[in-house]
Amino acid sequence: MHRTTLTILALALMVAPLTADAEYSHLCTSVPGACEYTGPDAPKLGLEVCYERSSNTARLKNTASCPANSLPFSVGHGEVIDPQTGQVAAYMPLGDACAARQCAEYVAHEGGEEYVICCENGGPCWPGGDCGGVLYWCFDGVCNEDGTVDCFEADEGL
Repeated sequence: MHRTTLTILALALMVAPLTADAEYSHLCTSVPGACEYTGPDAPKLGLEVCYERSSNTARLKNTASCPANSLPFSVGHGEVIDPQTGQVAAYMPLGDACAARQCAEYVAHEGGEEYVICCENGGPCWPGGDCGGVLYWCFDGVCNEDGTVDCFEADEGL
């Protein structure tokens, strides 16, 4: 490498932002079950946490290292649920099923609920977070007798 290239590289590293994204792995993509699935409007958090696997608890990380029984992670979406203890609810936002064209034509119904659905490419959707397809957030859906889900636009039929 040329001296100029090394100098530019060194300068780039010095001005690179030191964020949680650059330093720690994302909790939601690293630890299955550590984060709650939510819709696409989940609140942004953008902070570092210490995650304790035995209690499935995340707490805000201070400037010191995490306690011996926990590991540091970054959390992009979530909220502080207990300011006294720094406990954090971490969220995994999912795309809107209707925006991804996974919704059925609206049919009048009662008891529609918000939940995570798994949809095959161009095929049926069913409730739950374990799937071989793509996970979406359904703002208004109903379960069918065959176990599939019809997801509807949230504002239609009101």
